[in-house]
Amino acid sequence: MCSITGVISKDDDPSSSRNTERLLLTMTKILKHRGQDMSGMMLDDDVIYFKNFDELEDESIHNSKFSSSRVHLGHNRLAIVGEAVQPLPNCDESIWIVCNGEVYNYMELNDDLCEKHCFKTDTDTEVILHAYEDHIEDRLDGDFAYAIYDKEKNIVVLRRDLMGVKPLYYMDLENHFVFASEKKALYYALMELKNYTYEEAFNSEVIKRLNPNSELIYHLDNNEIAIHENLEEIVTEYYNYNYNTVNYDYKYCRNELNNVLNQSVSKRVRGLEKVGIIYSGGVDSTLVAKLASENCKEVILYTVGTEGSEDVYFAEKAAKDLNLKLRKKILTEDDFENYLLKVANAIDELNVMKLGVGIPIFAASEMAKEDGIKVVLSGQGADELFAGYNRYKRTLAEKGKEGLEKELYHDSMNIYKVNLERDDHCTMANGVELRVPFLDKNVVNVALSMPVEYKITKDEDAENSKNEHWKRILRDVARDYVPDYIADRPKKAAQYGSGSEKTIYHVARSHGYSKRNIETFLKDYVFNKMEENITQYLNPDNQDQEFESSEFVDSKNMDKINNLKKSNNSKVIKDGIKYA
Repeated sequence: MCSITGVISKDDDPSSSRNTERLLLTMTKILKHRGQDMSGMMLDDDVIYFKNFDELEDESIHNSKFSSSRVHLGHNRLAIVGEAVQPLPNCDESIWIVCNGEVYNYMELNDDLCEKHCFKTDTDTEVILHAYEDHIEDRLDGDFAYAIYDKEKNIVVLRRDLMGVKPLYYMDLENHFVFASEKKALYYALMELKNYTYEEAFNSEVIKRLNPNSELIYHLDNNEIAIHENLEEIVTEYYNYNYNTVNYDYKYCRNELNNVLNQSVSKRVRGLEKVGIIYSGGVDSTLVAKLASENCKEVILYTVGTEGSEDVYFAEKAAKDLNLKLRKKILTEDDFENYLLKVANAIDELNVMKLGVGIPIFAASEMAKEDGIKVVLSGQGADELFAGYNRYKRTLAEKGKEGLEKELYHDSMNIYKVNLERDDHCTMANGVELRVPFLDKNVVNVALSMPVEYKITKDEDAENSKNEHWKRILRDVARDYVPDYIADRPKKAAQYGSGSEKTIYHVARSHGYSKRNIETFLKDYVFNKMEENITQYLNPDNQDQEFESSEFVDSKNMDKINNLKKSNNSKVIKDGIKYA
């Protein structure tokens, strides 16, 4: 997991290029929390790699050699697979990539691609690069958002994974096309390029998200954009598609679900010595935790809540019964005020529900970072796929099975807007990558292909307990791995099970705001703190105008360039690539 940033100048004006270089540098710096291990920037034919931003200042890249650059790519790396840094080229350096994410079948694809391509690294990102060259991107099994600069075709390609596990935002301005892994980098760009206030940038409709399962192609020849959606197919007739059968009874579907879930968790922990679990003590995260423990040497559960909260109670009980290591954090009202600010800044939103859910996720991933864990798993997606919310029972009663099928499909395909982007930002604020086994392509296909009566039942259909009304088949699979009291535990939303949303209202009251005025509190208190985190990066000389076009490198800053070339941790590469 990493961050990617990019800026395209829409003309060849050298002054515009110099402005763009500094813009990219600051955008990449703003997202450094997503990748602490290494950073890199591509300025057309030139690539700079460095460990820390303190090693180079924005002025040090204003070298006349770069003056013809139009395409600028940035990357911050969280090292999990392989040793190479990014931006990363293909064999003849005609194609470059920056990527945020993981490809779970990269070893298998590497075997197929190595006969035709020269691999310079052991990373999954290089597999994406060569898959692009061979037009087999649809074979990538992973969670990713990437940008590819194809010099021969003179295009830049942005692509996002099937379910939208990894975020990607962009904006098309009059003189620039800009993209980034988080909106906050684009807020900054709008404030510098368009003289927006932070509030104007925050509320701007100029910023777009690239939808999951989509590809954006930017044509440098004419500055035109083409977007292609629905690149991969969600198979809602999985059993007929894979096994040529329509006779799939409950037992058949249960076994298939068990198989794909095991495979999903296994490939998401492959090669890891230890993994963390964002843990609520519910059936989804407990099942993921148990399956992970069968495939990974060390599994640590991370639970967050208020004193006496249900999540903490069930988490402690289940961890003891499953013999799994648990770390818990009990948050006070003062803690919540601190985390409220951190989470709002992380997710770039002021939605109370999202903040309430985000606080335990943020605090849990913070503990994981303390333990040196770079990857955590969660049970995200299970409720949308297997009808885990109370409202689905109402849908079944009012609209029937067909209506429920449509709603489950819609909610699953739109989970990136509601949950995934929030969860990604909360974990990555601590430099921890989140993986979500329930949103594996095969799990999604299996879940959306089975009859809805296997997921949710009416009163007269329930066989074991009232809790089998929701997520029936998933709870049934879970019984083979977890205690019955977990398999039967009723669904309780994270913000309620942890006690976080209730405590947010307490925090507001301590500042003199009632529950009815919670939005005013967030605007008056939290929003101002978010603004301060971005305005600190603004160039004071350019807050009232666009970048000055007359800035050149003096001899002092040229010395910085030369020192970077000699540094062990930072390199400026021209006409070739080296790996730091």
